[in-house]
Amino acid sequence: MLEVINGTLMLYFVVLCTFNVLISHLVKPIAACFNKPSYEEKKIWDEIIRLKTDQKQISMKDEFAAYSKLQRQINKLEVQLKEDTQSRMSKSLAVKSSVQIVLQVTLALVTVISVIWFRREPIVTLKTNLFPLTTFLRYPSDMPNAISTHMWVLISNISLRSLLKPII
Repeated sequence: MLEVINGTLMLYFVVLCTFNVLISHLVKPIAACFNKPSYEEKKIWDEIIRLKTDQKQISMKDEFAAYSKLQRQINKLEVQLKEDTQSRMSKSLAVKSSVQIVLQVTLALVTVISVIWFRREPIVTLKTNLFPLTTFLRYPSDMPNAISTHMWVLISNISLRSLLKPII
């Protein structure tokens, strides 16, 4: 029923549409590179662990003042660690959003430019005539019973989104 005229162009647009569908999953590993705890956070965490082990060695009943002093230091460091972590997470969210927007815009530009560049190239020809849809499927190509790049990108996007929906 189908005859592939331009296989490399068909594959190119399928890969482009696949990246378009999976872009949110591609952003996660990129953004994870920027979400690592800083040296200061690790240092504070190590200090909290050290203070807690020191505190366990002190009897709360016998040396209440020393125990309370360590508890106040632990609380202060935990608050500082929480603030640093929240700051890092907000920066990570900003980086993730920025990377996703940049990738989406770049991919959209590549797709639009490619569709415009290859607008008259048919991707596939049909062996049968789909009378009411023939003109719509081949536009702007002049080849009868053809599917143009515009329609191929549309069909590929819709198909890939519906096929990959359970995975995503």
